[in-house]
Amino acid sequence: MDKTAYLSVYDKTGTEEFARGLSELGFEIYASGSTYKLLKEAGIEAEEVRYSPPVPYAVLKAISGRFPAVSENGVELPGFYVVAANLYPIANIIGQEEFALEELSNYLDQANSAVLRAAARDFGSVITISSPVDYGPVLRAIKEDGGLEPEIKKQLAAKAWQCLAAYDATVAQYLSETGNLLGDEVVISLKKVTDLEYGENRHQRAAFYALSGARPRGLNAAKILCGREFNLNHYLDLDTAFELAMEFTEPVCAIVKHARPAGLCAAATPADCLRGALKADPPGAVGGTAAFNRQVEAETAGLLKEAFIESVVAPGYSPEALRILRSKEGLRALELGAPVLSPYEVEMHSVAGGLLIESKDNRLFSAEPSCVTRRKPSDAEMRSLLLAWKAVKYAKTYAVALAEGNSVAVVSAAESSTYDAVRGAVWKMREKRSILPGAGPLVMAADAALPLKTLQAALAGGVTAVIQPGGWQDDADCAALCDSRNAAMLMAGIRHFRH
Repeated sequence: MDKTAYLSVYDKTGTEEFARGLSELGFEIYASGSTYKLLKEAGIEAEEVRYSPPVPYAVLKAISGRFPAVSENGVELPGFYVVAANLYPIANIIGQEEFALEELSNYLDQANSAVLRAAARDFGSVITISSPVDYGPVLRAIKEDGGLEPEIKKQLAAKAWQCLAAYDATVAQYLSETGNLLGDEVVISLKKVTDLEYGENRHQRAAFYALSGARPRGLNAAKILCGREFNLNHYLDLDTAFELAMEFTEPVCAIVKHARPAGLCAAATPADCLRGALKADPPGAVGGTAAFNRQVEAETAGLLKEAFIESVVAPGYSPEALRILRSKEGLRALELGAPVLSPYEVEMHSVAGGLLIESKDNRLFSAEPSCVTRRKPSDAEMRSLLLAWKAVKYAKTYAVALAEGNSVAVVSAAESSTYDAVRGAVWKMREKRSILPGAGPLVMAADAALPLKTLQAALAGGVTAVIQPGGWQDDADCAALCDSRNAAMLMAGIRHFRH
């Protein structure tokens, strides 16, 4: 083992201690740029390696065993046994709002990228360190065992390649935001945000990752204000609930459980919104997530404290509201501003052997819905239809939503047919009506085109107005049936399947 090391790092965490440890073990240390300056100021003996950007050719020659290798300041470089290099944190820079595309080339770390690549390529003879967390274990192994086992060298090289791949993918992701969404080659770099308590079930491990370098515009930008650890189900509910709430301009509360809407209400105040959303499906709201598109005040917080809601997300909270929420054991509260949606957002679905990628369903309508019946919806019906349509967009297919007044009263989802979804919704509605009087005309939204039999079941259940995608062979018969029952029907011209 040649006791030689080359250090060139942006992240200086632990560098001084690592270099001192190497020096005490008899290593000759070579360093470049700010790393050399750090060691010199610390009184650690090292040879300075100067080079002209962007690539330190002499260092690369030394790592690969090609001699003579002489730096620009005349220092002869040996083959290196230890190479420690890490990269400029490009993800932190390009994720900033004020970062401009024209600045990108100024921050790309070609020098240390090349050094890491060369060292990791020759992992059989070079110890490649790409993270400060590995300094201690490497020092101990050299001191106690005289070097590293081949398997450990391989693992460190793999870590370096992973670091390089993530770095390159981050840059590619940043540039491709204005490029081809579904190109032949798609690169993804993910940065861990946090470990989760567990996955969908307690025996499954899980973590939350954000796209590396992406500007915070979703749950990766959320500020956790109180509460215990989150599991995967919490994040799925938070995502669905907050996106649904953000569909509205008027005050609204959306309650979601198992990533499907359980209650939705638009009213004058957040407190009234919460009351209406809870009333829609009291059992379904138990253990759910409540999302608001307005600041949560003390009155709303008081209601949340009394309800069995596990998590709440809103753009902000008053000091008194936050005090109340923090006094409730187990309640998780997040602060999250309105997301900045990009036209290049995607949805990913994991399948055996790969991923399915599609553009995100960011449209509510592709064009103005058309009325295909003689009677147009009344103003009250239209308001309820829009509520139901927004709710059904976030429910699992096949789904229907029944709404009356300013609330979605029933959501029936994840059925194998629209007929079963309607029958489930009508049954739930009859049960509710035996307890509570109706708040106005009952309307229905469906996420898929309706067969005639399905529409018959809806109208028989008291529905007076319908919005559906259309595009099915029964469209004309459905319109005729509505005309015969004096019901109104809108064709949205767009469907919102969600699996």
